[in-house]
Amino acid sequence: MAKSELNNSLRCKPTKRLLGTWLLDGGFILPQDLEKALQEQLLTNEFLGEILVRMGVLTLVDLDVLLSIQQDCVSLENAVALAVGVHQLLGELLIQAKRITPEQLENILRDQLLSGKKIGQVLVDKGLLTEQELDRFFVFQEQQDDHYRTERLRLGQLLVATKQISREQLKVALKRQQLEPHKKIGELLIEAQYITPEQVAHGLKLQHRLLTAVLAAILSLTSPISSVTKHSEATLSHTQTVESETASLRLTLNILYQIPDLVVTNADVVKGFVEVKSASRIEIKSNVFFFLSFNGLKEPFERVYISGFGKKILVDKEGSSILLPDLRGFATFELNYKFILSKDAQPGTYSWPVTISSHPAMSA
Repeated sequence: MAKSELNNSLRCKPTKRLLGTWLLDGGFILPQDLEKALQEQLLTNEFLGEILVRMGVLTLVDLDVLLSIQQDCVSLENAVALAVGVHQLLGELLIQAKRITPEQLENILRDQLLSGKKIGQVLVDKGLLTEQELDRFFVFQEQQDDHYRTERLRLGQLLVATKQISREQLKVALKRQQLEPHKKIGELLIEAQYITPEQVAHGLKLQHRLLTAVLAAILSLTSPISSVTKHSEATLSHTQTVESETASLRLTLNILYQIPDLVVTNADVVKGFVEVKSASRIEIKSNVFFFLSFNGLKEPFERVYISGFGKKILVDKEGSSILLPDLRGFATFELNYKFILSKDAQPGTYSWPVTISSHPAMSA
């Protein structure tokens, strides 16, 4: 790729990602922490970061650094500039960005040997990357050996930003590193008694989390820009697709399979429940954390337990929602149901009683 093409491909419309997405991307918090904080935000109208700090799941220091990085990462050009110090191969970058797993990379490399194709093409063929996303990662790799560098995500700079050391102490350690290039900056700072091993360990963890979040941002900023906003409800008795797009936000729900009816037998009435295994198969594509909402339950069903997302969801007649993080491409879920029957339930055949809808979590 020519230099002018490289620079042009980096210039895209500025887009701000939600703080909650950054926090989940970097592994700063768990999805259940975010779900609790978002629910509280509805009542208090506080900033999301303030709530998470008050909950004790995020430190104020880490939040301040992340907000600074988030503010400067509104375009692909800025995101690449922040992360170019990471010298890794394409597969390793995709693992750190949580786009693929190590097991998937092994399979991809095996397929590459059999097909003779380049690893990037195998990723595209398998639907794990789009052509545009692949181009962006190639841009990133080309920038790694360019003069275009940032120091902000280097360990020393992060330790200064989090007030673990002073800028003068970092300068002293960097001068010493010129004399002892085999030693890492954290090691030199510890030897000079500027910092403890525990502080260095936290700094390295923070560095890894920030780099992971920035790499995820590089992928998200490749999404097509659209001013169209669409949202509707998907009923599990039909195969439908639901999309919600605003700028860099994309959420797609596709019902791959659904049994149309639910049969209640005399034996089920005696037991008080009906279990249906593998009743639904859904595919979700997303680059933002989002809610799946389940509704529509009515007589003779009191409630239903739905499994297939790693935890059971209890849905009553008022409905229920589950928060899922963005999926970096797509994921498929096979759902099992346990319907609890009301006391006056009668045997019979009922239309599938659960509907599902998807919507992005509120702005952070």
